[in-house]
Amino acid sequence: MKKLFRLSNLRSVSALVAITLAIPVSWNGLTGFYSWLSPFIMLNSVFVLKSFVWLNLVSVGVIIISAFRMRWFCRNLCPVGYGCDLVSGLSSRNSLIHKRIPEISRWLALLSLFAAIAGLPLFIFIDPMAMFNGFFTFFSGKLSFAVIISFSVLPLLLIIHFFYPSVWCTKLCPLGGLQMVIFDMKNKVNRIFTEKIPEQTEVNSGRRYFLMSGAGLLAGILLPEFMKPSVDPYIRPPASVEPLLFNSLCCRCGGCTKVCPTGIIRPQTDFNNILGWMTPEIDFKSGYCLETCNLCSQVCPSGSITYFSVEAKGQLFMGTAVIKLENCLLVNNKECVRCKESCKYESIEFMAQDSLLNVIPLVKSQKCVGCGACEVVCPAGCIEVKPLNT
Repeated sequence: MKKLFRLSNLRSVSALVAITLAIPVSWNGLTGFYSWLSPFIMLNSVFVLKSFVWLNLVSVGVIIISAFRMRWFCRNLCPVGYGCDLVSGLSSRNSLIHKRIPEISRWLALLSLFAAIAGLPLFIFIDPMAMFNGFFTFFSGKLSFAVIISFSVLPLLLIIHFFYPSVWCTKLCPLGGLQMVIFDMKNKVNRIFTEKIPEQTEVNSGRRYFLMSGAGLLAGILLPEFMKPSVDPYIRPPASVEPLLFNSLCCRCGGCTKVCPTGIIRPQTDFNNILGWMTPEIDFKSGYCLETCNLCSQVCPSGSITYFSVEAKGQLFMGTAVIKLENCLLVNNKECVRCKESCKYESIEFMAQDSLLNVIPLVKSQKCVGCGACEVVCPAGCIEVKPLNT
């Protein structure tokens, strides 16, 4: 039990702050903030999108500190590492029980990052900050099979640590592996400038890093040819990147699901689209995409939903409304103007028809962004927003 009290106060405070910000309450843009602390998520995003947002500076600070203090984030701030160490401390098993398991954390980090340079990040979804924040999607009140899966990942990791103490942190975590690579690279640079002859082990590690980097680049170049979907049959949040990149770049942290004020964003669990599992899709059963909201883009740490302003929403197309006229009240000579009144983008107009007493609604596809407002209010249920390119 003494192990339980050796953890620093900083880690305890950090874990408490992380939990507070992960809980789906009114934190708005700060919801899931700890995902922004991860250099692994940040570098995957920057390498793929070739863009940098100001919140990425937080993880740049972590990189700088990690270059001088090996795995500083893991030892001081990581809430997942804190929980794993607590559980490992409760276990009576020797921490060397997993010594036969190879240390692949560096491999996972470099493979993903160099694949991201080629355009396809591989392992961003197993970042511990993404798994941690995904756990708290359960408390958003939107219970579903997908939410239960997100909720189960972190407890499963902790259970594994009871039987194999420290196995995730020392062997598997790509965020920890990246910090070790950063520390190694700093040491190599120091030796270059001090003109110290590297030891044989350092030469071998350099060769391994070279192989990892080459394998990552090759995977990033070749895998898209086998993974590219012909169409994306889902309605994605505004400003989402193209389908293949969306599936690989989304870290499944659940931030967009937690902050959506109308609750229309949910994780998708289509067994026909395993690559897109747990990525966010839009469902208009509970509401529509508010014209005054851009929270999903504010909290997305990976850039799979790129940041946009509220003013830009009229140019961000999620889908197109399709009206089944045979069921429309107007076509059946009944009064109704709800679809036109609900549309904030003026994409629905009424047209007169010689064969009808009433006018009929028509959708201007060049103006319809697929916000779902008309689908939600239609009393006849004859409007459905279809995904783009379907």
